[in-house]
Amino acid sequence: MAAAPLRVIDFGRVSPLRSQTLWHAIAHGVSGGGPATLSLMQPAAPYVSIGYHVPYEDVDHERCSDAGLPVYRRMVGGGPVYLDDGQIFFQITVPVEDTPAVRSAAVAGLLAPAVRAFRAVGVAAVLEDHGDIVAGGRKVCGHGAGQIEGAVTVVGNLITRFDHAAAASVIRTPDEETSVELERLMRRHVAATPADPEAFRDAAVVEYTRALDRVAEFSHLTADELDALTELDERFTSPSWVEEPARRRGSTWRVKVKSGVWMAAAASGETRAALSVVDGRIEWARFADPMLNGAAAAVEDSCRGRTLGEAGLVLCRRGEPGMRLAGLLGDVEREIRR
Repeated sequence: MAAAPLRVIDFGRVSPLRSQTLWHAIAHGVSGGGPATLSLMQPAAPYVSIGYHVPYEDVDHERCSDAGLPVYRRMVGGGPVYLDDGQIFFQITVPVEDTPAVRSAAVAGLLAPAVRAFRAVGVAAVLEDHGDIVAGGRKVCGHGAGQIEGAVTVVGNLITRFDHAAAASVIRTPDEETSVELERLMRRHVAATPADPEAFRDAAVVEYTRALDRVAEFSHLTADELDALTELDERFTSPSWVEEPARRRGSTWRVKVKSGVWMAAAASGETRAALSVVDGRIEWARFADPMLNGAAAAVEDSCRGRTLGEAGLVLCRRGEPGMRLAGLLGDVEREIRR
């Protein structure tokens, strides 16, 4: 019996909209009985993509509009991301019955061939526990994953150039100071690679065919997928789909830069806390409370280098304002862990 095919489709440069809707159409085809598919593409212009569960207001739409950046909502998870032609996207889409039932195991299994492809082109990549592909401690491949109809799709990117300032600017933050800290974290923890895109594509084809025990078959979209693509183009440009008013952010805000690296903020009345948390410890903090009486800087200094729990205990010794701030840190810790 001949080995099952792994369909490979390299779309080349495509519009921002199609760089999202093409692989969603593939998921529709795989769900309908089509073969597992590895797809690749490069957006021809910059835009912003938000995950399925991300509140619309997590994106700074005024800045996006001023920069001429369209915003699309994808059907898989992850936060708001800035995307441009310095990134080559790859997507692996397989029938749901071919993946482990545990989500983390399914994602790790479908990213492992990508890690080997990075290594094949000279990038010392490793897969961290929470799914980030890193090299030298810096994220070199973002990813999103989810089930679309009867298919599981994991998306990733080869970053050949990364605009940290643009990536930070499109995310709505509580204030400008927090935005500056977010950009600093991105510059420190997200990196482009010198890998050749064509060599990476070839390595990805080799590694995914080997991992899935299939034979590569270079192909194209089916008629059914093209019909789905037309519908998806309409859906993804519909304000009702992008804005999804049912999704609302609570009083706590967070952004994941990479595994173990977070920006977060919480507020209750006039009491506010904004933090960067790296490997479980506070690296940067800004506190506000009417009763701090000019002591905010000293309180912030006392919390740096501590875990959120340790910082909460320190704050509780500061009386009523400290206890209010400790409560916000508890909110932040729960938000990061969820």
